[in-house]
Amino acid sequence: MSVDLILWNSIAKRRRSPSDTFLENGLGMLKTYIEKQGFKVEIVDWARSEYWKKLTPRSLSRLNRFLSEKLLSRQVSGLSITGLLSKLIIPFFFISQEITLVIQKRRMNVMLQKFAEFIRDSGCQVLGIKTWYGDAYVNAITLANYVKMLAPEILIVAGGPHPSIYREAILENDVFDIAVTGEGEKALTYILALARHTLSKNELKEKIVSEASLGNLKNIVYRNDDSIKISILDESDANKKEIPTYDNVDGKTLIHVVVDSLGCQWGKCNFCVHSCIYPKHTIRNPQSVVDEIEEMISKGIGIFRFAGSSSSLAHVQEIARLLEKKEISITYSMFALSESRASDQAIYSRIVESYKLLVRSGLRAVFIGGEAGDDRILHHMMGKGLIVDDISATIRAMREASFEEGLPLDIGLSLIYPSPTMGIISLEELKTANIKLVEQTNPDSVLVNPPAPFPGVLWNKERKQFGFELDESFTREMLEYDYVLYKPTSLWPDIKMNLEGMNFKQILEECQSLRKSLEGRGYVTEVTDEHFLMMRAAGYKGKEGARKFKKESLLDIISSDYRWITQLEKTVNQESRAQALINAR
Repeated sequence: MSVDLILWNSIAKRRRSPSDTFLENGLGMLKTYIEKQGFKVEIVDWARSEYWKKLTPRSLSRLNRFLSEKLLSRQVSGLSITGLLSKLIIPFFFISQEITLVIQKRRMNVMLQKFAEFIRDSGCQVLGIKTWYGDAYVNAITLANYVKMLAPEILIVAGGPHPSIYREAILENDVFDIAVTGEGEKALTYILALARHTLSKNELKEKIVSEASLGNLKNIVYRNDDSIKISILDESDANKKEIPTYDNVDGKTLIHVVVDSLGCQWGKCNFCVHSCIYPKHTIRNPQSVVDEIEEMISKGIGIFRFAGSSSSLAHVQEIARLLEKKEISITYSMFALSESRASDQAIYSRIVESYKLLVRSGLRAVFIGGEAGDDRILHHMMGKGLIVDDISATIRAMREASFEEGLPLDIGLSLIYPSPTMGIISLEELKTANIKLVEQTNPDSVLVNPPAPFPGVLWNKERKQFGFELDESFTREMLEYDYVLYKPTSLWPDIKMNLEGMNFKQILEECQSLRKSLEGRGYVTEVTDEHFLMMRAAGYKGKEGARKFKKESLLDIISSDYRWITQLEKTVNQESRAQALINAR
């Protein structure tokens, strides 16, 4: 039986993060659901160590590593990089990087062309591409163009984060035929059913347009004559998610991302895309979550990340109670919310008790959105519905719970800086307030992000009110924008975006200034909850362990020499399997 659908996980030409190789649960859930409807699905996932290794000659990656180490350490044979040494090493570094990019692009194009030939010969009627930002999106376009040349009758469908955020813009370049927004299970199944009863791609596209216009085919972006339209959005339901199928875990990191909820219970933040992607917030039955965890444990996976963007404390408590009752031993991380009126003694005590239960059940890292250290900015600019005291007290309660249980809990705090101010406060005052919040909460890592007025969010819809000026090319540029933290801000591509008189480069520089200020005060930056899962599983402890993890992974990424990350993955996988085995005893 030939395959009906090929699903490809697009990748960039070099790694972006040690967590790039986590198990691909999204495509796994799609495969499980669609195959239950009687279709044959094949997942092609290049987000594996061996694929990135193929893209860079070994000798070149070793040279990159050597030069990167010298630049990051600021030492060459015990001498500071100044004068002649600086004049030699820095140009060599940039020349080496440019050569690396040229070779990586050439090799990636060869791989994509061969893959397009495989797709042509597979007999599939539909190709689904999971699209990501930046270079991965560029590669998705390249593959789509090759497939259109070699197999013009195959329908090319874009899915993943990009269509859900950028909607109509995904089809403006006329590369993809259809895009799927939000949950793709039902839409792809419907499209495959239509494909079985059509003789040509044009006929299939006509049927798709007809069914979408009638409201029968939901969650897609499509072309109708000269316009691009979005069909009715189907309400998402976390309880209808399938347990993903993982056919091949070679080169993957054995950390499973489990969907515990979809959407956001607050859904009013001015900057957040979650309410655009999932208009309705749904929580998954706790027993179903635990059933999935047990299924993964049976497959040798013992480390998990809860995917819910706003997991309520009450909901996660129910999951934790079931884990404790069934004596299931796992390690996991999650997104966490600050609790309203958390400083009230009764509420504070309840939060402490809740996190004691979570820590006992295996919670080892959380990511919490702080956004700003000033109440006026939180209310007027962010729409958070919280005050600084709520954030501080919630994190303090987490710390107390961890201390009382005698078990570690890493906390990552995110900030958006610079942010719109509308003259309420100066940027310098906001920066000081943000530093004060960090000093009060003492997180294990701080993530500092520049503002991004994505399509659909209030910052974009009411851009003038919030001080944003966006060129008409903004959305298209964002689709392919390469947000890579290790690059100096001067080397980042420009985007036609202004915020209260600052151009994009100035926004990035201001963002970096806060990051540097925090690092100068001894705080670790840009380490996320999934990174904490990896580093702690690999034995890296405390702040020094986090700094070591950040430095070594950064060197690997800059150089495209992934030996350290590959060894890290092996160690994490050993720990994940060992954690799973505990439950068999």
